[in-house]
Amino acid sequence: MARVSDLAGQLVRAAVLADRRAGASWAQIGAGLGISAEAARSRFGRSRRAAPAGRGG
Repeated sequence: MARVSDLAGQLVRAAVLADRRAGASWAQIGAGLGISAEAARSRFGRSRRAAPAGRGG
């Protein structure tokens, strides 16, 4: 059984992914989470090596 904090983390990650796909900037996502754009990118962004071709994380 997953812990509540694990489920909450999964929900936040899913929301960040949905926001990025909808065109939200890292600054907007960070503001919503109460962190900087760089912290949001660092925590939730993919590295360029892991990103599909033509999609720079």
